[in-house]
Amino acid sequence: MRRMIEHVDEEYIVSIASRLVRINSENPPGREAEVASFLAERLSELGLKAKVDAFDRRANCIASTKDFERAGLLLLTHLDTVPAGEREAWSIPPFGGIIRDGRLYGRGAADAKGCIASMLGALKALADSGVEFGGEGLVLAAVADEEMGSQGVRRLISRGFRADYAVVGEPTGLRVCVAHKGRLVTTVKFTGRYAHSSRPELGINALYAASEFALEIEEYSKRIKGKDHPLLGPPAISATMFKAGEKDNMVPGWAEVVVDYRALPGERLETILDEFKHIAGKVDRGRGTRHETIVLRWVPPSEVDPGSRIVEVAAEAVRRVLNHEPEISGFQATCDMSYLVNDAGVPSIILGPGDLEQAHMADEWVSIAELVAAAKIYALIIHGILCAS
Repeated sequence: MRRMIEHVDEEYIVSIASRLVRINSENPPGREAEVASFLAERLSELGLKAKVDAFDRRANCIASTKDFERAGLLLLTHLDTVPAGEREAWSIPPFGGIIRDGRLYGRGAADAKGCIASMLGALKALADSGVEFGGEGLVLAAVADEEMGSQGVRRLISRGFRADYAVVGEPTGLRVCVAHKGRLVTTVKFTGRYAHSSRPELGINALYAASEFALEIEEYSKRIKGKDHPLLGPPAISATMFKAGEKDNMVPGWAEVVVDYRALPGERLETILDEFKHIAGKVDRGRGTRHETIVLRWVPPSEVDPGSRIVEVAAEAVRRVLNHEPEISGFQATCDMSYLVNDAGVPSIILGPGDLEQAHMADEWVSIAELVAAAKIYALIIHGILCAS
């Protein structure tokens, strides 16, 4: 195993990561085809069977040492990134893949193209060391649409793919994460009655109702801090978007608030929605409006037993590479682990280079040292799950 770690090729990892960042895969609109093709070529060069699974103008890249439908270990990460946003907010080109002062900069550097590069670095180290895979073999799946609707991982699972264990590549700062928050996005729409703004008493102002609801959500965010998870802390809720009205001289007959709720393992969709409806109903009774709650997205939270084999193997890999006791942690954001655990029953962890605080920011970056360390950790996990001692 020492020889395998020594064969981790820093130059190769940095080159792959930089080239991945230079391929724009912003979502929306969802443009993963080019980066999927590039990645399939690189995986084929490493001796894996690789293919691009194109669907609905999207694309997954899937590579395997044995079987595309079954694996002893799945390495899962995503090809898409959030949009770069206003270029003026960046001090460097967001798709330049620039390396400066030991960091790789650009959109997706941390979330999650650095993870992809480290996974390829691990596979190259194993190939250079002549390691043979045992058991059900390895599958690497870099999927589409993680940042929006998770179409890529849902397609993978719906087509019957199963694995004994999985590692989900996300920026965890090389912490082993065994739980993550879920995400509920809802629109709560209030309907009132239009009127001329010179006679507001003839109308029912839906904007006032929606504003009151948003402030009630702020109060609710304080009450839920009493809930707690040992790795994730309390849930989180925010009113994040607001729309109302038709014209500046009309009492608005409609208004809507988008609410983002980050759920803890064990929380149910129906229970959360009931609380929203209770708050909105209280507003309706005071203002004479009617409300409708529309679910835009629900990704359930998930967690795995810290005593699972994949957790133990990953923790030992981190211990060997970083020379300190691994931190078993929770991932504050939502990710594709939800579908692996909840829909396919795959014991999974989240682990990768980079910091979640860098994800989605201007001047996003990941350190070269973490890319290399992650490659070593991934290689040891693969060896620990699939290869003979």
